[in-house]
Amino acid sequence: MTDHATYLDAKRALDDRSLNREVLDRFASELPPEPEILEVGAGTATMVERFGEWDVIEGGRWVAVDAHEEALDAGEARVGDAVGDIDVEYRVADAFEFASDAAAAGRRFDAVVGCAFFDVVDAAPAVDALGEVAPLAYAPITYDGETRFAPADPDEETVIDRYHHHMREYRPGGPDGAAALARETTVIAQGPSDWVIGPPYESGERTVLAHLLDTVKDAVGETGLDASGWAERRREALGDGRLRYEAANRDLLVRIG
Repeated sequence: MTDHATYLDAKRALDDRSLNREVLDRFASELPPEPEILEVGAGTATMVERFGEWDVIEGGRWVAVDAHEEALDAGEARVGDAVGDIDVEYRVADAFEFASDAAAAGRRFDAVVGCAFFDVVDAAPAVDALGEVAPLAYAPITYDGETRFAPADPDEETVIDRYHHHMREYRPGGPDGAAALARETTVIAQGPSDWVIGPPYESGERTVLAHLLDTVKDAVGETGLDASGWAERRREALGDGRLRYEAANRDLLVRIG
């Protein structure tokens, strides 16, 4: 399987075109001129880079937190300690432990950012923990319960059903990540941010698709279903330039504290 940092960098262009700009603009309008932002699940620091390049914010301080040291190190090596006038701090830590320590120290942020984060954690405790340090959360690319591959495959429905079962029963969060976050918060703005990849593939998209196929196969395997035949047919379609992938996501701006 592709390593975590390589996958995160490969999906940068996909996230760029998928982000819901109306929700992002509303988030920007809620921030002070030089905000203090806590990013959880920061990965390779593409979000702070994007905020600087797109002029979402022009200054302030950004604290990038991730438990994956390799990914965060790659982001720090590429981005450095500032994006324009945005100072960037990197912390290898569990997001909720960091938030707890920050709250105990009296540290506050203007907002939390979590890209593709709130569907891999349980919404209620996440909101409780992060609401101790910030009033707002911007949650882009939050999974909204639908995954589709094409062309047609006889095992597709069984594999995807088992994939969603894995999300519900074998790890925190679940396939209803966007809906769960909305239930636990006050929604200020929301809108679709679906991932769509199809031929001809753009730069990085073959890497993303290969990683997603491995992710689905491995998750389904943990539930006791052998999806290797499905994965092999999907890899063949990818190699032939025929594989298409869609995932329903939602961007949310919510009040958490």
